[in-house]
Amino acid sequence: MTGPAPPGPGGLWRRALPEIVIAAAAVAATAAAGYAVAGPGGFAAIAVAAGVIGLLVLRSLARPPALGSSPEDVSGPDPAVPTPVLSSFSRQWRRRSRLADAQASMTAYEAGLRGQLEHLLASRLAERHGVSLYDDPDAARRVFAGGSPGHGSLWPWIDPARPAPPDPPGDQPGIPYRTLARLIDRLEHL
Repeated sequence: MTGPAPPGPGGLWRRALPEIVIAAAAVAATAAAGYAVAGPGGFAAIAVAAGVIGLLVLRSLARPPALGSSPEDVSGPDPAVPTPVLSSFSRQWRRRSRLADAQASMTAYEAGLRGQLEHLLASRLAERHGVSLYDDPDAARRVFAGGSPGHGSLWPWIDPARPAPPDPPGDQPGIPYRTLARLIDRLEHL
C-alpha cells in the first residue's frame, strides 16, 4: 500500500476495496464454472458456500476478545485456549485499524497506541540497556535519542511524563505517518 487511508468514515473499507473486488471476482468466476459444469445446482452450491465462508469471516472479525484478555493484548494466543483459524487474520486487522485510528485522531493515539509504544520502549530500555523508563526518565531519554537530534524530536510522542492534551471541541489529527514510522524504526533498533 502507498500509505494510510484518509481519515473519515469508511476509510478502512476503502483500503480493503481491492481485496473485496478480487474476492467477488473469484466467487463470480467459480460460480460461473459451477454453472457450466453442474448447471443451476452447481451455481447454487457455490453461492451458498461463498455466503457461509463470508459470514464466518465477518463473524471472526466481530468476535469479542476472550475473557481475561484485553483488546489491546498483542502478546499472542494463550496456548491453553483453542484459537479459531482466523485469529491471526483478525488480530492483524485490529492492529492495522489501531494504527490507522492513531494517525487519524490524537484521542485514539493517546488512548491506545501511545501506551503500547511506551511499554515497548520501557521493555527495550530495560532489557538492552539496563535503564528504567519510569525510575530514570532522563537516562531513558538520552539512550532513546542516541546522540541523534532526529531521534530526540520523537521523544515527546512517547514520553511517559507527557501531559494529556486538553480535549479540544473537535479532535485533532493523530500522529503523522512519517513520525510513526520513524518512532517504530527507532524502537526496533534501540
